[in-house]
Amino acid sequence: MATWHVKQNESELGPLKPSELLDLVRNGSVVAETMLRKDDSAWFPASDVGGLFEAARRPTIEHFCPDCGAPVSQPPTHCPRCIKDLSKTRTRIVEHNLAVDGNTQPASSKGPGESAKRWLHRRLGRSQ
Repeated sequence: MATWHVKQNESELGPLKPSELLDLVRNGSVVAETMLRKDDSAWFPASDVGGLFEAARRPTIEHFCPDCGAPVSQPPTHCPRCIKDLSKTRTRIVEHNLAVDGNTQPASSKGPGESAKRWLHRRLGRSQ
């Protein structure tokens, strides 16, 4: 798996998993001008990473223990709070707005496309 590094001021943050990089884009820590590198490559602006900002805008699914409500990973999984093995979880779809200069920018004027919504609902149907 590729690892990512983020240049912030004079320091370097990383190695990061792709999901961690997406979280930084979602919270506004990484913007188009932020310098990144993948593995041992040269530094380049985040805007050069094809699909990065689009991927950060896509809705995601969060999973929760059906007994205690603790956040858990996708099943099959284990709940750290109530110490149970889980084959099913409660889920919810999370829409992401990207932070831009302290403001939020909607993913699009209409939200996620209908095909993305259908895909997420199919995934939710399997995990509930």
